[in-house]
Amino acid sequence: MSFIVCVVFAQAQLLVNENFTYTAGTGLIGQSGWIILGTSVVNPLATAAPGTPAITYTGYPGSGVGNEVPVANNGQDIADQFTPQTSGTVYFSVLVNISAAQASGDYFISLGEPNSSSFYFGRVFVKLDGTNIAFGILNSSGTGSATTWSASTYSLNTTYLIVVKVSTTTGASGLAINPSLTTEPTTDWILNATSASVPTSAGIGEVIIRQGSSSAAPTLRLDGIRVATSYSALFSTSTGISSPKAEALSISLAGKTLTVKDVAAGSIVDIYSSIGAKVHSAQLVNGSVQLDNLSKGLYIVRVGNQSSKIML
Repeated sequence: MSFIVCVVFAQAQLLVNENFTYTAGTGLIGQSGWIILGTSVVNPLATAAPGTPAITYTGYPGSGVGNEVPVANNGQDIADQFTPQTSGTVYFSVLVNISAAQASGDYFISLGEPNSSSFYFGRVFVKLDGTNIAFGILNSSGTGSATTWSASTYSLNTTYLIVVKVSTTTGASGLAINPSLTTEPTTDWILNATSASVPTSAGIGEVIIRQGSSSAAPTLRLDGIRVATSYSALFSTSTGISSPKAEALSISLAGKTLTVKDVAAGSIVDIYSSIGAKVHSAQLVNGSVQLDNLSKGLYIVRVGNQSSKIML
């Protein structure tokens, strides 16, 4: 059984397939592995209220399947982790509809190193220019960093397909807007490699939704986040491609002794509160870890890209 699982993971190219198929109005923290970044709980990210029309894009896998997510211009940031990639190129795509933007512009989605507070790559920006908007791409922050912008020919309240590619070795990033759903563009990428920051050995292993600064960030709706190791996998409808994070941990709880099955000996267990804040981290000893310092409540248990919920 273990051998078969390893083969499937090695062949899988779609790392994240998030259509937000949760009940309308549901907070994202704890859903399919979404965790909080930082400490802000202002404007907690959640699926749209019941009855909200979803944004759609013809031909895009998952379009109209689940709920959209409103993103404000300041507040809570969240991340969904996937198997870290240390070679090649990582791609992600998302549907986005901008209702308001600001002249200075800010980014709202990116990739990042897992459990990092500083290494974010492929940052997608939006700014207002007259009555139109421009999209921008920044590979990362650092010395000499500057956003590369599209022409300001895009409209507010219109749904666009955004595709980003990021080199796992240099962090160099490219942005395509409404590209082909079948063939990777050879031109038409908006490219950026202005920063000195590059991915470390930790690899690229999370996709981040960001609610930036109230003076610069856009207000928008998004849906259909997909992350893959190839352009074609972003648009594949094959059900044989899946993400390891979709598997729940096999766990048991006796008092405050948590036992985790079917993971490598000595694995690190991270414990998150119900709002996604990491509250405990420890190494498994004989498959178990003690949670004596945690009070009663709902927690998320995570090992690598697998997670489950427990109630103490």
